Amino acid sequence: MKILVDQNLPPRLVGSLDALFPGSVHVNSVGLGGARDITLWNFAVLHQFDIMSRDADLPMLAIRRVDDVCVVWVRLGNLALRQLLSAIEASLSDVHRSLGTRSLRVVEIR
Repeated sequence: MKILVDQNLPPRLVGSLDALFPGSVHVNSVGLGGARDITLWNFAVLHQFDIMSRDADLPMLAIRRVDDVCVVWVRLGNLALRQLLSAIEASLSDVHRSLGTRSLRVVEIR
């Protein structure tokens, strides 16, 4: 499992994901900064990524599509970068377990 981190999350997050999700990348590092949601989705399908985002549209895509892509939906309010990273890091082992079963299309971090 590897994660494609959406542009609405900091690129520094990728380093935090590396232990549980090796091969994860930020959209900016693969030339997809500013890309439409469907473009991110198609990239994720093609390259076998799951997606982490704050965008509510991506979980809706996950529910409607049959592709094997799960969305980690970060539903945290406006936090300082350090707080955001800390909250996400605290949830990563639970997220890893949930994505490993592939039983959930959308995993929320609150």
